Amino acid sequence: MADTLDFACSVNGEPRRLRVRSDQRLIDVLRHDLRLTGTKEGCGKGECGSCTVLVDGQAVNSCLMLAYQADGTAVQTIEGLARGDRLHPIQEAFVEHGASQCGICIPGMIMAAKAFLDRTSSLATPEQIRGALAGNLCRCTGYTKIFTAVSRVPASRSPAPLAPEPAAPLYFRPRSLEEALEILIQRSGEVRPIAGGTDILVAAKDGKANLASLFDLTAVPELRGIEEVGHDLRIGAAVTHAEIVASPLVARHCPALPIACGWVGGPQIRNRGTLGGNIAHGSPAADTVPPLYVADARVEVVSVSDRRDVMISDFFTGPRQTVLAPDELIVAVRIPKRTGVRGAFLRLGQRQAQAISKVSVAVAMTFRGGQPEWARVALGSVAPTVIRAPETERALLAGGYEGLKRAMEAIRNEVRPIDDIRSNREYRREMAAVLLERAIRQIAEA
Repeated sequence: MADTLDFACSVNGEPRRLRVRSDQRLIDVLRHDLRLTGTKEGCGKGECGSCTVLVDGQAVNSCLMLAYQADGTAVQTIEGLARGDRLHPIQEAFVEHGASQCGICIPGMIMAAKAFLDRTSSLATPEQIRGALAGNLCRCTGYTKIFTAVSRVPASRSPAPLAPEPAAPLYFRPRSLEEALEILIQRSGEVRPIAGGTDILVAAKDGKANLASLFDLTAVPELRGIEEVGHDLRIGAAVTHAEIVASPLVARHCPALPIACGWVGGPQIRNRGTLGGNIAHGSPAADTVPPLYVADARVEVVSVSDRRDVMISDFFTGPRQTVLAPDELIVAVRIPKRTGVRGAFLRLGQRQAQAISKVSVAVAMTFRGGQPEWARVALGSVAPTVIRAPETERALLAGGYEGLKRAMEAIRNEVRPIDDIRSNREYRREMAAVLLERAIRQIAEA
């Protein structure tokens, strides 16, 4: 049974205190309770972008966000853009350039465009516009006119909307790590934690998860932040993929990780999905995990009574299986700082974006006097868990073209792929070598 709770937010600039069920998604409250039906539900899985709204100025999929996760935020929908009879400049551009199609996907397109233009300081390039709208589909294939309309709107930074103080009860939205760990103890076996929700809400759509059993970690400050701590770079478990992509610290100390995060879903997914969630999910196809393997990362895990660091390579015990105990939470990831590290991440999927990897390769290297000094290679989707490739690493340390050829042969022997619905073992084995070669060339040219 779902509980009923209150939460506070502002919707299109109007303060609201809403009473909702714990299993209601944000889109359900917007459409059915508030009758803001401009927000559409298409796929219900975060792939089409029809449900895009802005939460604290960021584009998110409202179908993949529980309503009470908007507690203490400012929510903006398509209805909040126009001022009386005066359309917003983005809406005017869509009308002027014939970019409005069937009306299902266009509201989400406009909201994604607004989030992008609000943080852009100059005229957007075509590539930037395509990237900003990568999480939105147009079923009427009106992309050319849509991109043209967005390109005609000058960038303008809107003032940050005011958000009320959070009001959701602590047992659904704890405000500290201590409170979150207490929930795991007091409601053991009844609840499970959620951060971005970009996976579990998809599972719920397929009837494989119970939304009423979740509690939200995004208000826990101990899980946030990217900072240098001694000899390590520390990335909080609730740090989003978008935050990692934008972080110069991560780019310096773990250069393969921002590349991998940039491949995760579209902008709406990256704005919500978290590093800790991607790790806890335990998928051998998780894009962020191979870069963490090659960085010799450690996973910082806590419970009420203990705190421990687990090497990322020891964290996974099988497909979707980890060493995490029921009373433990991932707090952060720690990456040893290494001077002059270069990195690359490459993947193959059924399509270029928003697809699960058939095979992925991460590489990290340092050089001295133009020769390889240290090398790490990790692969995803080629074994029951992400794996390191030590023989490949040793071959790379020899340097030169002969070293690369030996490494490509070694990696074919080190992977253990299977045939499944996405690919077959021989293709994966061969493409592991191809991606390795491309990654090494990228590093050499950096």
